[in-house]
Amino acid sequence: MACFTNHLVLVLSSSAAVLLAVVLGTAASGAPPSYCAVGKAIPHSPLSGCAWYVATRSCDMAVSMLPVLKETCCGQLEHIPAECRCRALRVMMEAPLVVGADTGAQRRCRAAQPRFAPAVVAAGECGLRTVHGWPFCNALDAE
Repeated sequence: MACFTNHLVLVLSSSAAVLLAVVLGTAASGAPPSYCAVGKAIPHSPLSGCAWYVATRSCDMAVSMLPVLKETCCGQLEHIPAECRCRALRVMMEAPLVVGADTGAQRRCRAAQPRFAPAVVAAGECGLRTVHGWPFCNALDAE
């Protein structure tokens, strides 16, 4: 009986250690919490102001409204919890704005937007903390 009890304690201790390692590994990986979902911490049509700002900046459009677009974008991002900002930008970029008259310009613009979008949180742009703890998002496909 004592052998069985010792074995049971060993199995339970091992299981608890594995569970703790999984939990800590997930937290350390920078993965956003489960509440960072569309309809929860991220609005259903997220960051419309950021979509215009990202398109304007990445598609080399000279727009006098750029400071207003940036301010609107940063304001929208501020209302999203820090842990969810990178994911919100990724969701926003699932449907990049099509800007440009010819097909080639549209293709270049569509490709440039996801490359610029992670930089919106950076110090030179909005300077907002993210899931990583500082103003930084990985490439959007890595979040």
